[in-house]
This record gives sequence, C-alpha cells and structure tokens, in this order.
Amino acid sequence: MLNQPRLDEIMRRLNGLQRVLVTDLAAELHVSDETIRRDLKHLEEIGKLRRIHGGAILPRLNVEQPLYVRSKIKPRAKAQVAQAALGLIREGMSLFLDTGTTTQALATRLTQFQQLNVFTNSLDIAQILTQQSESRVVLVPGEVRRNDNALIGPHTLEFVSQFHFDIVFMGIGAIDLKLGFMDYEEPEALLRRCLVKQCQRSVILADEGKFDRKTFVKTLPFSGINTLVSNKPLSGDYQTCLEKAHVEVIIP
Repeated sequence: MLNQPRLDEIMRRLNGLQRVLVTDLAAELHVSDETIRRDLKHLEEIGKLRRIHGGAILPRLNVEQPLYVRSKIKPRAKAQVAQAALGLIREGMSLFLDTGTTTQALATRLTQFQQLNVFTNSLDIAQILTQQSESRVVLVPGEVRRNDNALIGPHTLEFVSQFHFDIVFMGIGAIDLKLGFMDYEEPEALLRRCLVKQCQRSVILADEGKFDRKTFVKTLPFSGINTLVSNKPLSGDYQTCLEKAHVEVIIP
C-alpha cells in the first residue's frame, strides 16, 4: 500500500533537489528500491514528477510526455471515460476527435458505428477508424507534431473553422480549480478554443489524474465547455465550480 507521508517526503526532496535517485531514496527512507519505484510510478501518474532512468525529475509545465508513454498511464481509467462518452454518440452524427490517449480509446469504440462523419487531427485515430469502421473519416491538414502524431497549426484552424459539428471530444493537459482547463502548448489550446465555437456540444474527456494539476497554457474556463466526462466522482470544490458554470458532468 502507498504511504502518504513517504510520498510527501519524496516530493519535498524532489522540490528541493530537482532530481532524486531511487537508491538514495530507498536508503534514506529505509524501504526497498522496488517500493520507491512504485511510489515514483504513482506520483508520475498523478502528474507530480517524471520518471527517468534510476530516479525522477520535476515535470516541465510546457513539455508533455510522448503519446506512447502516456498511453501506459491509467489505461483502465481512460477506458472507463471512453465508455461513458460513448453514450453521447448516435449513428449519423458529425464529430471531431482531437489527439490524445483518451480520445484514442474512444476511437476504438467508434468502430461499432458505420455512418458517422469523423473529423480528427490525429494520425493514429484516423488509422484506427479507416481500418476498422465504415464511417467517413476526414483527416484535417496541418504540421505533424512527432511526439503525438497530431496535425496542428494555422492550416488546421482554418480548415476546422469551415465546419459545424454535432459534438467534439477533446482531451486536456490539466485541470486546475482556479485556472480551469490547461494545455502544455499553445497550438493545441488554440485548436480547442476553435472547436468549442464550431459545435453543438463540446466535451472534455479527463481521467482523475488530470485534476489538481497545472501546465503552461490556460486553454478554457470551466464555462467554455458543455460536458465533462471523467472516471470517478469529482471533489466537492470541482463539482460546485462546474455546476456554477452549467457544465454537465458524466461519471460511469
């Protein structure tokens, strides 16, 4: 079981030193290396640090981990979010799915539909749907960002602004009680701001690990979206803020 005082001590040391080693922490906290590795894995999953070979460092607010790394973090929670979001979709709808591990989990479930119009800026999502579904798939133009196979930039925004979607599904970098929805880089924030203006219903997909975190860019206030889908009940403070912002909250 995780020991909260030990986790707090790891973070205290990391904040002071900027870098910690597994062997040093194990010796100083009188536990095994494996125990420390489990602690670091948990702290990475909730966004407190980034694991490196032999230890951990503080995360950079403007640098998101590659998609293949993020896909290994909380896969069950992301699957629960995707399954809950599936109930919002009906055959014949026009949707937009942006790049992310949770939107990708949703894409794998869209293969049961045959008459959707799916727009995406994700090379991975486009591939999943074109190979496994009869629905129409439109890949938007843009510059390819290598760490997540996303298409981004001014051409992406110009193209998206020509359409109106029944519903858009968006991931998010972080959610802070005071700052709202946040992203690591400006291009993805600009796309999400554009998408919420081009749809009937805007949906953020966010597992429990996205809450109480800060990143680099303030993307949207809570009032900027219609619906939030998560995998666990929200804390009272978040629930109150979202209710005031008239955001529907869906929990499986």
